[in-house]
Amino acid sequence: MATKLTKLAAVNIVLSNIGMAPVTVLDNDNPMVVMASNIIDEVSLSLQAEGWVFNTEREYPFTPDPTTKHITIPTNVLSLDTDYYQDMEVIIRDGKLYDKRAHTFEFDTKQVLNVVWVFDFDDIPEAFKSYITIRSANLFAGRAVGSTEQVKFGEREEAMTRAAMLEYETQQGDYNMLGTADNRNYRTYRPSFSTIRF
Repeated sequence: MATKLTKLAAVNIVLSNIGMAPVTVLDNDNPMVVMASNIIDEVSLSLQAEGWVFNTEREYPFTPDPTTKHITIPTNVLSLDTDYYQDMEVIIRDGKLYDKRAHTFEFDTKQVLNVVWVFDFDDIPEAFKSYITIRSANLFAGRAVGSTEQVKFGEREEAMTRAAMLEYETQQGDYNMLGTADNRNYRTYRPSFSTIRF
């Protein structure tokens, strides 16, 4: 029976891409293991920042502190935004929610936002783990030994795992040409918007 892909298993796949022996622990004293692990983290963060079904949450509530009126944002939030047509423009600044239009950190009421989270490698779907691992293996081969042949060899496998990942995304998202399962309608291009002057 196949087991779930762990961070250690992913590191060993990355190492095997250049013919290195597998390791039994993620040893910080081995520079190649550290490099492989760091590349996996880099690819994972970059991929998750795009926002997918598994790490995007709509209408997530953030409650301000009753004393300061500040909203502290958890460190595993990659990005957040309001829904369309709201009179706020929020960003994360100094670890707190900041409204660029009102120029303030203070909020009187609970804010409901759309959030993109970042998760540890072991907590993301298998299709994404596979793509991250193969992508990392190709980057590792290019950076560690400068093997263009090995990178070219792995490009096909990388494309296949990316396709599997996108298939997982479309199945989980229940997308269709008119909208999504949670009643978010597709917003077509509207020429009249191009004439609006702000």
